[in-house]
Amino acid sequence: MISSHSGLVLLNKPNGITSFKVLNTLKKQLNSGKVGHTGTLDKFAEGLMLVLTGKMTKLAPYFSNMDKEYNATFKIGEETTTLDPEGEIIAKADIPTIETIEKNIPFFLGDIMQQPPDFSAIHINGKRAYKLAAAGQKPDLPKRPVSILNYTIVNWKPPYLYVNIKCSKGTYIRSLARDLGSACNSRAYVSALKRSEVGKWKIEDSISPQFFNPDKHIVTGKMLFNYLDDINILNVNFNQSEKILKGYPVHLWMDDSIIIPQGSSAIFDNNDSFLAMIENEKENLSYKFVQDRS
Repeated sequence: MISSHSGLVLLNKPNGITSFKVLNTLKKQLNSGKVGHTGTLDKFAEGLMLVLTGKMTKLAPYFSNMDKEYNATFKIGEETTTLDPEGEIIAKADIPTIETIEKNIPFFLGDIMQQPPDFSAIHINGKRAYKLAAAGQKPDLPKRPVSILNYTIVNWKPPYLYVNIKCSKGTYIRSLARDLGSACNSRAYVSALKRSEVGKWKIEDSISPQFFNPDKHIVTGKMLFNYLDDINILNVNFNQSEKILKGYPVHLWMDDSIIIPQGSSAIFDNNDSFLAMIENEKENLSYKFVQDRS
């Protein structure tokens, strides 16, 4: 069945290091290349990353669509090339009043269309946007729909604005800073950023890379899916388990004892060992993932 080193790591990424370097640290500790993120953080940023290990890396899409929460610091009155502290200052402007900032924040709440930063990992005709931007080209990045669920001012110490933001997948906090500055007839960039939540997982439950222990800090079994509201959890009996692991079509092992609801279902045996992911799309049942016996 599934290895004890296959599961989910709640990782607290430090700032000043790339997400991929953090993953390499885990690979060395696991002695395995099977490590994958469900959403990176920029080098200057810190906070919670969900990292899948071993055979569970194949389930990354199920863990990539959750809302995220950030604590951010915007430096108002300046803008950098990268919209973060690693870029060069390209513009300066007067610092607006807090009243002006408070008046403009509501325009960025709810469902909005957002322009991604030029320095982003988005692919443009097979090339990363940040590589084009670094070469002096202007990437053609169309606006994308995102949802801003919360955008609250925590503190204002000019020129620094401290905010708490909860948003959908795909939101760029750097773009929010840039656009708020522009709306206030000023400029802005993100000077510090911390991801505090991903879905229902919180930073308080994470572990720093240097303290990671493969035998202690990998979430496995049903705990993997308990925090995913859109995943159903089902148990099957021994005979059904055997047929699933042999790749029998779903309709050949189902009986009246089990009903697979619409959407995604994580299937476990009677010992709560993970077996498979099954999709039910308008009564069309199909496997999305099946464990092997190794």
